[in-house]
Amino acid sequence: MKPARLIAAAALAATAAGALARPVSAPAGPSPAQLVAARQAGMDMAATSLNLLRGGSTNGMPLKSLTFAATGLAKWAQVMPALFPASTRGEISRTRPEAWTNPADFASKSAAFSSATKSLAAAAAAEDKDAFAAALASTAAACKGCHDSYQVPPPAKPVG
Repeated sequence: MKPARLIAAAALAATAAGALARPVSAPAGPSPAQLVAARQAGMDMAATSLNLLRGGSTNGMPLKSLTFAATGLAKWAQVMPALFPASTRGEISRTRPEAWTNPADFASKSAAFSSATKSLAAAAAAEDKDAFAAALASTAAACKGCHDSYQVPPPAKPVG
């Protein structure tokens, strides 16, 4: 009987090992709605950062104290285009279809934003007021240029 028990135990162990060895499927990535929510939140934070940088500069804050915000904005600019995959095209947002039908221009405008924000972060870290002012203007212009082309304007506020 001992050999039968050993065989049964081995078979049970093999079955358990096989069950545990099944590959685990990778978790699903973010849904299109989650990607839209992420990019909208990122845009809100980018606008807030830009306003903080503009106000800090205008009010004479040491530029080094603005480096964190400027660097965060540059990080956002680098990854922002990834939040516009084709799967998000049908989601409710203010993004115009041209963001997907004119990908070369969208990429060019995104790259200009990224470049301007990198210059902004570098100027803040270097305490270079002239370069910071120029990079701040370039960053704002890059935001506006992309939004003018690829964002539906907000609805008009009711008068009254």
